[in-house]
Amino acid sequence: MKGVVLLGNGKLEVREFPDPIPGPQEVVVRVKTAAICGSDIHMYHAPRSSSTGRDLIAGHEPAGIVESVGPGVTLVKPGDRVSVYHYIGCAKCKNCLSGFWQWCPETKGLGAHVHGADAEFVLVKEQNCHVLPDELSFVDGSFIACAAGTTYSALMKLQPNGATTIAIIGLGPVGLCGVAMSKAMGARVVAVGRRKIRLDLAKELGADDVVDATDPGARSELRNILPEGADLVYETSGAPEAHQLMLAILKPGGKACVVAGRSPEPTITVGALIGRQLTIMGSFVLPIWMVPQLATFIVRHKISFEKIVTHRFSIDQAKEAFELFDSGECGKVVFEF
Repeated sequence: MKGVVLLGNGKLEVREFPDPIPGPQEVVVRVKTAAICGSDIHMYHAPRSSSTGRDLIAGHEPAGIVESVGPGVTLVKPGDRVSVYHYIGCAKCKNCLSGFWQWCPETKGLGAHVHGADAEFVLVKEQNCHVLPDELSFVDGSFIACAAGTTYSALMKLQPNGATTIAIIGLGPVGLCGVAMSKAMGARVVAVGRRKIRLDLAKELGADDVVDATDPGARSELRNILPEGADLVYETSGAPEAHQLMLAILKPGGKACVVAGRSPEPTITVGALIGRQLTIMGSFVLPIWMVPQLATFIVRHKISFEKIVTHRFSIDQAKEAFELFDSGECGKVVFEF
């Protein structure tokens, strides 16, 4: 099979690998869609070292069809359409038994510790496979695997609803998921981003107001839109200036959830939180127990993430796909098989 290997320093290769064979409680999934994530871009650019370029297949956002199963598998069968959860835990520790596989001391992430999803097949435990409802596409399944999953977990902490206004800062795929899902929850949505293609996507997904952060008058525009401040902020860009904007636009008693941080230096000070009694929370991907709940939410609210996908590539076009996603002049970029 073919798979993408990230070499670091902005380079990659498409290589041939042996087709995986499932062991006990393991499943081989024939990948139908695999999406590129912002964290893949960090690995794509990382200096080649002992932690990068280790001949691992990249990617952690797959959906596909169960191809074969190993001994003892009972949760899925060949032919099932599945979304694949991208952390593999020990299934025995306190965190795994609580459904937080990402916190397992022995956790292994697809594309980081074991072969990932940017390939024709991916090998995982049977528990990592969630059978997709008929209403959801493989693209929806890839979003569940990471971008939509990260967003749903964060929004469950914020609890947007019809009585709240939420500002979403950063309109990459994770932020755009925030627009679609916050609207489904009933909130007024103010979307803040930097690229026209993504601002336009936010409008299409239902944002009530869209603000170009590169406009010199952006702060003034936000004050006019949010004279009392935002009840909630979902910050997805990780930029230090975005963290500062988050603090500036929250109303007294407001809450924010942060899912990205790119600065080696602190970007939030305690003093900024005290006077207005702000609550700032971090959120890290999606606990595996929440995956069925998310799938039900998407079906119930008739959310389609297909709208966020602007470009589709074959695995042989990996170089073009990564270069495009790295540029930011796109929505979600997906490999299709």
